[in-house]
Amino acid sequence: MIRPIRPLLRAAAFLTRLPAAPGAFHGGPWPLGGDAAAFPAVGLLVAAPPALLLWLLGTWGLSPLTTAAIAVLALVALTGALHEDGLGDTADGLFGHADRSRALAIMKDSRIGTYGALALVGSLLLRVAALAEIAAISPLAGALALMGSAAASRGAMALLWSELPSADPGGLADRMGRPSPRAGRLAALIGWGSGAVLTASVFGWGALLLPPILTALAYLWLRSVLRRRLGGQTGDALGACQQIVEIACLLGLALLKG
Repeated sequence: MIRPIRPLLRAAAFLTRLPAAPGAFHGGPWPLGGDAAAFPAVGLLVAAPPALLLWLLGTWGLSPLTTAAIAVLALVALTGALHEDGLGDTADGLFGHADRSRALAIMKDSRIGTYGALALVGSLLLRVAALAEIAAISPLAGALALMGSAAASRGAMALLWSELPSADPGGLADRMGRPSPRAGRLAALIGWGSGAVLTASVFGWGALLLPPILTALAYLWLRSVLRRRLGGQTGDALGACQQIVEIACLLGLALLKG
């Protein structure tokens, strides 16, 4: 196996339902945080099949809304709803007016509450609606937007992991090894750069401005909330970051379609 692609394969084995490639973990252990710079590439990898599906179904005549819904659900299936689970748990913990210790306990509870259910429904609706707006331009535009937002949001997830300390010592994110600040910044740069390159061909210079601005605002808001309420990040919070930034990116692109 070519050594440079091992970080991608290890990250993909954790962040998706794709099977671990033989030899990817040879010579380990390999903390996931050490592979954080590969997160945007994992986003491109896991979003490629749903993007291709969206493009094919769109060219065959299905409506943008139908193709967007199928593509988003396919992406959820390929990730095993990993990030959606984090979003639901984070919403239950942060928006129930609980103190820090109680919020962390709620986030560890596998049961879903009202805030979590609303967050999941809202996430699916917003992603499908925004992607449908983009796919109305062309199926190719929708496919590129899906891949670009997947890369950018996973870069943001790595950045958040590197910038905030663990709010739950011994939790999953803590055990997996926090990325270095350099790795987090590199992941964010690769993610946002990949998203801009993929979408600029359809949206022009606007793709370099509005989506990055909205995703940065969404990221900074979530980071502020986590720092204030929990004093740091958790694995669930990282999943929530991915979802929120992906929504912001797709909404930014949808606003450019006019």
